[in-house]
Amino acid sequence: MLDYHYITFLAVCETLNYTKAGEILNFTQPAVSKHISQLQEKLGVTLFEYRQKQLHLTEAGKYLYELVSRINKEGEKGLKRLLYEDFPREITLSCTFTIGNYLISKALIGLSKRFPFTHFNIYVENTRDLLQSLDLDRIECGFVEGNFDKEAFQHRLFRKEPLIGICSPNSKFAGKKITWNDIVYETFILREYGSGLGKLVENEIAKNGLFLDQLNVMHIGNYSIIKDFVKNNLGITFLYKCSVEKELEKGTLVKMDFEKELYAPEMFFIYRKSNATVERILKNFDLFENID
Repeated sequence: MLDYHYITFLAVCETLNYTKAGEILNFTQPAVSKHISQLQEKLGVTLFEYRQKQLHLTEAGKYLYELVSRINKEGEKGLKRLLYEDFPREITLSCTFTIGNYLISKALIGLSKRFPFTHFNIYVENTRDLLQSLDLDRIECGFVEGNFDKEAFQHRLFRKEPLIGICSPNSKFAGKKITWNDIVYETFILREYGSGLGKLVENEIAKNGLFLDQLNVMHIGNYSIIKDFVKNNLGITFLYKCSVEKELEKGTLVKMDFEKELYAPEMFFIYRKSNATVERILKNFDLFENID
């Protein structure tokens, strides 16, 4: 026999109306609302939400409805355990390029091992496209480098990653202490327009008294091509340290030695509203904080 909270839940699912559910169950509307609130608090998830004044099931609610409908025939044993271990069944998120290519894999592998029934849909895109994906609800959350509207998105600091200047080992700047004035006539190889890293580098260049319209600049949207150009002494670039550690270790690329170290930009986990995916990541954020 199902607990009365779940019986109320099924009635609300089938009517999507608290008053109609109460009529079916011979409960008052406030009693129905109270049962649903108690159930949500007990399970730690939001089951219903209003959109344009119409009641809708959330993803958690849809999944619970499947479970409760099945267990209504088979018994209630293990319902809460099933919900926590198997929901969300899919996690859809996006990462900007540096994070997606060099930082996030270890954390997501750890999350997958903790919740082996979860399937991942992971996209890698630049900051502009990631923010648009969030706005259009194509993804549930993301890990982003670069600037974004902190009033528009909820966020949590993911990490700070050092930004460094990179040149060829054959460059005249290799192994020398340099200033920004020394590199005025070099070719700057930067990320594509819309890139969070590209915008951060532009800001860093401007902060040190140089401006893009006065420099020789090319924009490339692929890390491998950027590195290959720099390896062949066709220009200099600025990348996150994590993205060039192997090349620095091998000596195929060299860190430029500025008189003053560049700063370490912040990277964030961002989302518009809390949902089952966001809650799972936040509750397991230790995996994302310990990935060095």
